[in-house]
Amino acid sequence: MLRILFIFTAFLLLDLQPISAMSKAPVQTVHTPSDAIGVRTLKYEDKARKRPVVVELWYPTDRSSVAFDEPMDKVWIHPQETRNTPIKAAQSSYPLILMSHGHRGDRRERSWLADILVKQGSIVAAVEHFGNTWNQYIPLISLRFWERAKDVSFALDRLLEEPLLQGRIDSGRIGFVGYSLGGMTGLALAGAQAKNTREIVIRQQENMKELTRAAIDQVDFSEADKSYFEPRIRSMFLICPATFVYPPESLSQVKIPIGLVAAINDEVLPHQEHAYQIIKHLVPYKLKVMRKEISHYAFLNRITEFGRKHLQKAIQSDPPCCDRASIHREVGAFAIEFFQETLQKNELGP
Repeated sequence: MLRILFIFTAFLLLDLQPISAMSKAPVQTVHTPSDAIGVRTLKYEDKARKRPVVVELWYPTDRSSVAFDEPMDKVWIHPQETRNTPIKAAQSSYPLILMSHGHRGDRRERSWLADILVKQGSIVAAVEHFGNTWNQYIPLISLRFWERAKDVSFALDRLLEEPLLQGRIDSGRIGFVGYSLGGMTGLALAGAQAKNTREIVIRQQENMKELTRAAIDQVDFSEADKSYFEPRIRSMFLICPATFVYPPESLSQVKIPIGLVAAINDEVLPHQEHAYQIIKHLVPYKLKVMRKEISHYAFLNRITEFGRKHLQKAIQSDPPCCDRASIHREVGAFAIEFFQETLQKNELGP
């Protein structure tokens, strides 16, 4: 029997509690149009679910030189950004790429990919999943993984109504990027349906640190196996995705184009148990299997010197064959190629 890795407590432990002393003071920064992308934070609330949905929005901008206040982030290296500046007027509308982060991650954990996609002419919107971030981890909320797919659909509704974006999103060219648990979220949005979720969780209860069987019994799993297919998303780019709740027959139902990046020796989500199931039962439109040295964590942002002193060694380790920046360039080029092929306006239409 394949070993099932219980995703909610073991597979992306971005345990950042030691950096709680991170400075909240703002820092003044100046960027030029040749190297900066626009960014702003949009805060929504899904009143029906009583759940906040925060979105980090990156976009092309033609502001020439901007000074702005931005909270200091001492752990990750982010692209050069201009906050709250206008969207570039060079073209009337842009493709939209939604993003979903990993377990106990956050909306800015893959800003390197947002930078690449924006500079190729897309708007990128990274959804943050309440209760499943490094600084706000609530196990019983995190366990309800199906809420993540609802977050994405809700965020898409709001983005299409957002005054800043009126008429600037090409609704016929909407894509998605999901990493790790975000990849499992993407599969739900692509039409895969989870099966026997409660039974899987109970079988794995011995691997959980935060949850007891009594706590699990409090969770209503009635919505876990429903369909969360999102027809407005036309193609999906998955990086080391989790698949453990999806049986083969469910994966085979996915019909939209899938671009898959897999790490053959993934130490967190073993290749045979997760990515390979997509290769075998779904047959990706485009596939990149990384070299065996590549870590699951290599797809996070590059790390500052401060981060190297405070993050777990596993999270910051890069293979000797190449640094994290080179991995990002390789995967970024693959993502651009995938979205250019699958979000062609003349093929999809509005």
